[in-house]
Amino acid sequence: MPRLFVILLLLSTFGSAQQADPAGTAGTQLARDLPVWSTQLAQPNRYISAHGIRGFAGGYSEDGLEFWAFPLQLVSGYQLRFTLPQAPTMSAISMLTSVEVDPLGVTRIYTAPDFHVRERIAAHANDPGVLVRFTVDGSHDLRIEVQFHPSLNLMWPAGIGGQETSWDQDARGFLLSEPTHQFRALISSPQASEHSEVNNDRRGSDFNRLTTLTLKPEPCAEGQCAILAFAGQSEKEDEVHATTASLLRAAEDPGIDDAKRYSSSEVVRVTTPDAEANRAIQWAQIALEQAWTCNARLGCAMVAGYGPSHTSRRPQYAWYFAGDGLLATEALLHEGNYKRAEDELAFLYRYQKPDNGMMWHEISQSAGFLNWSTDYPYMYVHVDITFDFLAELAEYDRISGDQAFLAQHWPATLKAYQYCLSTLAKTDGLPRVPADKISGNEQDRLTDELTLSASWVNAAHAMSELAASMHDEELSRQAESASLRARDSIRSRYWDSTGRRWISGFSRSGKPTERTSAADLAAIASGASTPEQTDATLDMLVAPAYLTPWGLRSKPTTAPDYDPAGYAKGSVWAVSTAAAAETMWRAHRPDAANALWQSLVPWEQVDSLGHMHEVMSGSFFTPQRESVPEQTWSSSAFLSAAIHGMLGLESDGRKNVLHLEPQVLAAWQSFQVEHVRIGNSIVDLNWHSENGHFSLDLENKGSKFHLKWIQARASGDTNGSVSLERDIMPGSTHLSIP
Repeated sequence: MPRLFVILLLLSTFGSAQQADPAGTAGTQLARDLPVWSTQLAQPNRYISAHGIRGFAGGYSEDGLEFWAFPLQLVSGYQLRFTLPQAPTMSAISMLTSVEVDPLGVTRIYTAPDFHVRERIAAHANDPGVLVRFTVDGSHDLRIEVQFHPSLNLMWPAGIGGQETSWDQDARGFLLSEPTHQFRALISSPQASEHSEVNNDRRGSDFNRLTTLTLKPEPCAEGQCAILAFAGQSEKEDEVHATTASLLRAAEDPGIDDAKRYSSSEVVRVTTPDAEANRAIQWAQIALEQAWTCNARLGCAMVAGYGPSHTSRRPQYAWYFAGDGLLATEALLHEGNYKRAEDELAFLYRYQKPDNGMMWHEISQSAGFLNWSTDYPYMYVHVDITFDFLAELAEYDRISGDQAFLAQHWPATLKAYQYCLSTLAKTDGLPRVPADKISGNEQDRLTDELTLSASWVNAAHAMSELAASMHDEELSRQAESASLRARDSIRSRYWDSTGRRWISGFSRSGKPTERTSAADLAAIASGASTPEQTDATLDMLVAPAYLTPWGLRSKPTTAPDYDPAGYAKGSVWAVSTAAAAETMWRAHRPDAANALWQSLVPWEQVDSLGHMHEVMSGSFFTPQRESVPEQTWSSSAFLSAAIHGMLGLESDGRKNVLHLEPQVLAAWQSFQVEHVRIGNSIVDLNWHSENGHFSLDLENKGSKFHLKWIQARASGDTNGSVSLERDIMPGSTHLSIP
């Protein structure tokens, strides 16, 4: 597209936007129907963000925001100031009164005696950039001074040099570039009236010096408006002027596709009598979708989370972690988003180590510009990922019924299984961590871990199911035999009969390590724990040494190395708390399970609205100092626990069966779940309870499926459970348990 045409389009787009129909287009209306979460506690310690497929903005208001067109950081330290004639310049942060968050972006509201400003920050579709729209009510003489530090650099650990700034008069913005012209950024506004002078002086001309762009708002339907676009280019086919024009067109209408990403019509929608719980579940689903990003060189997949970049150019976990992706895949399956789950698994397969089948751990968004797998020690370091991958693959195969996907990747699956086998000790059939690798415990380098051994029990059983799905009966029998042997070996290796506790692992010197809640839960999940051991463990986990009002400590307060402020020595993890809740539900302890799950609901408003932190302090309900404010696996685990654990929903697409075993709060007399997928069927469920009688109304919008409904009559009363099985035909069905 010719550059002059793009610039004319860029300028005319804003003019046409000023005349837009206030009622908006279909995309605008769909966006208005999305949920909004607002707070007047806008600062301090309120992380805000806007998530796109390729664009992102985020940060704490008091520190300034950073803008990205992945994998390129465009600017950092973004701040605002307001000016009026004959008056001192005013810092916008001092006037910040509230924040509104929705799935498509964030709005900050500034209030002063003479004016009111709304600053809307949003990304758009696949555009590598971010759009900021200002709406001013009040003084017509207000000027908006935008300050930032130019960056134009790749995500850590890659980097580029030779950056320079020039003023693009036609685009009315700063053009950041480097000698090859592959990497560029354009920060521009049709309302730009003044700007920092570009100079080459011997002092004060650093590329990343504080840069200012002053905007003069123009009349619009809402009062006075101005638009600011941040466009990035890391591939030559991405042209920053064309991206800017696309962003400006989205200023008034975000587009139907943007809003459809967060429409609940394609995934399950849960409604309970608890409004706070409903909001938490809905925003966990939103957070899951916001983690989906695309990288021009690497592909599309889930990132592990978002937070400030600190001293490096990486907004915390905003790159690809396979372990986090597997937890996200589980949540995607439970909410019925099979296509996204398939895409995530395909991404994981893509970077499997070709020589030995090991699955990878993490990939920077700048890895496409590096020899990532050979020059950096991060990709193939976590031995546990391959085990967890096989278990999640079996979940996908069973729930979705997509055997074509498994058949396509069967050779790679066999290589992954062979890698797992290569780590086993001949003496007990349990995995050992190679000297140059680590497992789940990154803080204590261990030779073996109970959690890893439990993962092998699950992985071998999963391989048995996968082999059966591929009609390899011999491999299926061998894998199941390996799983059973490992389960028996766990009992002898990790159970301390003297201390009557599970040992979490062994150091390389052979010393047993302290117990952890994760190891205790793993022993139960693997089936190695006897009923008596399980009861004792679960009783212990709800005791004050482990339990806080905001979740489960990773270590008890009685542990010698307990450190409530440490990262993993007694802090509270959302992912572990959700796992503990699922274990409690499986053990038919719904009161304890529901209390654990409910303890996570307030996490979504501690910092970034609608998102959950990675880890909280073990002493106070406050984020641990290293914690990431938007941790994908926290939201994923919470969502999976709600659907699979509390509501007891589990689909089997291979057999066309829906399992339903609700263990909801005793105070809940009803719940509704819409758009549950079972194979080719889609069903809406309405569950009711009254005076010990239960009813279920189903609306099947697809083909026939089989329902297995298990209903406990009283909390924790397994003997009082009643089972009902029925083929559910298309249309309406009413069932009851008197």
